[in-house]
Amino acid sequence: MIMSVFSVDFLTSNIELIQQVRGFIADWKSDTDYIETNTSGSTGTPKTIRLLKTQMKASAQMSGKYFHFSSNKKIMLSLPIHTIGGKMIVIRAIEFNMILVVSDLEKNPIRNLNNSIYFISLVPYQLQSIIEETPDKLNLIENILLGGAPVSEKLKNQIQLFRPNFYESYGMTETMSHVAIKNLKSSGNYFEALGNTEFSIKNDTLTIHANDINIENLQTNDQVKLLNKKQFIWLGRKDFVINSGGKKFHPEIIEHKLANSIPQRFYIYKEFDEKLGEKIILIIEHESSDLLVEEIKKSCQNRLEKHEIPKKIYFTNQFYETKSNKINRIETYNNMKK
Repeated sequence: MIMSVFSVDFLTSNIELIQQVRGFIADWKSDTDYIETNTSGSTGTPKTIRLLKTQMKASAQMSGKYFHFSSNKKIMLSLPIHTIGGKMIVIRAIEFNMILVVSDLEKNPIRNLNNSIYFISLVPYQLQSIIEETPDKLNLIENILLGGAPVSEKLKNQIQLFRPNFYESYGMTETMSHVAIKNLKSSGNYFEALGNTEFSIKNDTLTIHANDINIENLQTNDQVKLLNKKQFIWLGRKDFVINSGGKKFHPEIIEHKLANSIPQRFYIYKEFDEKLGEKIILIIEHESSDLLVEEIKKSCQNRLEKHEIPKKIYFTNQFYETKSNKINRIETYNNMKK
């Protein structure tokens, strides 16, 4: 009987990427009991933290059981290896003796894919690019996990037309990737815990209790509607909340309402206001034009409550991003205002 072993199939000729992947595999198989990685930096300065290999293995097992990983199935790396998402793809492949397929790390990582893949992790921006450029390639993939940014209503509607199973992940560097999953093809809008993970609310934010990965009372910056110990609806980040005229607004909820009416990348942010304290503003990645401004104002009036309508609309040619491809809201705004 031939034993299945972990193997790597490089679809890329990028020498630097190949060396990075081989270097991480060597680090993982070394005698050190931890892996160093950086937090995403989406709400502040990225910091380097150490994660125990035992916890990362437990996380891989928890995820693998949910997605029914097994030997010889193909799992594709399409996220940077310096991110926790990229690292955990490699670790899952090793732990389950899967075939790791490494693609070029670009906005459409499956452009050159010709064979079937069991599992891939993408950021929403990558999936949107795939749908626009090579939609037929999606039929080669069985399971697609989206993370790194919220999935817009527009994208959620688009994926219903395609064959793969689509999921959205909830997690962070400190939890070694996802601890909860949302099935994007089901009618529910909630995240459900993986394994023995449970959730509670403390100081108005979500707290994680994940025994499988030896995490207890990890307080997050996320505000949620807790349905029970295993399920929640994500509302937004507490540190993004806008306090305008005594009312609190979650930018993510406003963005969700506008998702189908603004084709460009955009986000909701805040500015100081003498009367309101903070006012809601809209920042769009596009050249400004009077016609576009009028269209957006009309969309805001049709889709938002009166107090949610942005007081100002700004345009910028390019958003700043974190190393994990999230929009860096603070840096984009600060550089736009210079």
